[in-house]
Amino acid sequence: MKSSFLDELEKEVATTEAATSAELVLVLTRRAERYPEVPWKAGALLAGATFLLIVLLPIDFSLYWMILDVALAFGLGYLTGRASDPCRRLLTSQRRRRGAVLARAHQTFSERGVSLTRERTGVLWFYAAMEREAVLLWDVGIERCIPYSHLGLAAKELERALRSGDMRAGFRQGFEILRPLLSQHLPPAPDNPNEIPNRPVVLP
Repeated sequence: MKSSFLDELEKEVATTEAATSAELVLVLTRRAERYPEVPWKAGALLAGATFLLIVLLPIDFSLYWMILDVALAFGLGYLTGRASDPCRRLLTSQRRRRGAVLARAHQTFSERGVSLTRERTGVLWFYAAMEREAVLLWDVGIERCIPYSHLGLAAKELERALRSGDMRAGFRQGFEILRPLLSQHLPPAPDNPNEIPNRPVVLP
């Protein structure tokens, strides 16, 4: 991701944290996981389509060429499935992708120490670009101050904001949703240290 875009996000995080005692951690990743089943699906689909085409075409193929063509088609499909994010989106369900993003977000919440703030007021905003899925996770200090229904609604609105694929507009809208919610229920304390760096974390 471009450094200029990360600079913009870092400023948004800093502005948000200046208005609240919460600590916001923004994490972005290209995709939540590799989806190891996709290359096999792509290979099988292309091999099956090739075999069907060979059978239906009014041309005689020797068994040798038939096997070779199907094998090459499978290999091409497999490599495409390994390399192509659009192929991953096409051959996975929205439920499968959402589950992968949730699992990676929970893992990141622990790895990035979001729960280690002084007042347990850490918030993780996790975004996976390939899946176009956002997840909002929060620590117990947030739940003590903000009704769960408000947090759940904000999480849903963040998901919708970033689902279009326009990251810049989606994040801008997301900060407009998140900032007033945190500042209203968790205003900044007189002693409001920056416990976690504001720079967005970019994962592979």
